[in-house]
Amino acid sequence: MNPLSLRAACFFACASLSPAAVADGLPFDFSPTANIQYDWAQVDSDRIATEGEEGFRRARLGFRLKDPGKRWQFVAEHDFADRTPPDAYLELRPRAGHSIRVGQFKQPFTLEDANSDKQTAFLEPSFVGSFIVSRRIGAEYARFGKHGTLNAAVFDQRLDGTSESRGASLRGTWLLHSDKTGAAHVGMSLSSESPRNERASFSANPGTTFTTLKSVSTGALADVDRLDRAAVEGVWLRRNWSLQGEAAQVVAHRGAGLADFHGNASSALLTWSPTGAARTYKRGIAAAPSADDAMAWELALRWSAIDLDDGAVAGGHAESLGFAATCYFNSNVRLIANIVRVDSARRGIHDDPLVVGTRIQYTY
Repeated sequence: MNPLSLRAACFFACASLSPAAVADGLPFDFSPTANIQYDWAQVDSDRIATEGEEGFRRARLGFRLKDPGKRWQFVAEHDFADRTPPDAYLELRPRAGHSIRVGQFKQPFTLEDANSDKQTAFLEPSFVGSFIVSRRIGAEYARFGKHGTLNAAVFDQRLDGTSESRGASLRGTWLLHSDKTGAAHVGMSLSSESPRNERASFSANPGTTFTTLKSVSTGALADVDRLDRAAVEGVWLRRNWSLQGEAAQVVAHRGAGLADFHGNASSALLTWSPTGAARTYKRGIAAAPSADDAMAWELALRWSAIDLDDGAVAGGHAESLGFAATCYFNSNVRLIANIVRVDSARRGIHDDPLVVGTRIQYTY
């Protein structure tokens, strides 16, 4: 889709969405969905000329069909920026606290990926995001209650035919505390898959996808029989403060006499709202502050690190420190600005890029 058509489609979607979207006379509720993000980012690096880019990071439009009795829902979306369907699934809720989902959806692995980009404090995920399974076609069982959550799934390729790899993933959280002032949990994730093409690769950008620069990259790993992933996490919320951290590891088991590859990443995120708007906790997620009554602000500080050096694989290592500020104009529109400094080294070449970026985002 050319830029003019994309802008027109996004404008039409934003203008046409209305709070009341119930189809009269039908046995289900219908509502449109949208997640439109327009970014500007600049990267200052010793390895490349200074880059300044802008464009649509997301342009997702779709719909949701929902049973008025909340026994099932069907979600379908298409991202006109990536030209791919992100979500397309049917979710059944046979009884309270249980759900079954079939279709393409985010696989339950890592807190980083469980957080929707409608709620994140920064423009891009931390380095832990390099190890996510992301969206695949599969089936999932979820259990959520007063003691925590459990999500288990089996998966294969994506709807667009990429990521052909059969596997399974699991994420569980244990709720330590929950009341009107906040919540806390600890959790872990596990995943294992077998790529059909026997290849894998892991990399990380410095803080924006609008650059060809990679802070770390393994390149293509050949003769990969199986990929095993594991992660541990923790979340703490107290009024207008929140703290979350995560550590993840991936192991690529390789044949043909090649040594297994080990990579690891970790992150810590601290947020504070000077306007007193608190993040909310729901089903293992620290959701964004509410801006239903008035404009809200949130400030965030994030540290992250990744190491992809292991034996003959010189993927590099990097550490980043970033600051972000978000203004929630209302429940649908927010403006994010962040600055991220990365200290990285790969194959003996050191680089410390500085990334500055902003995003205007509309969600519905």
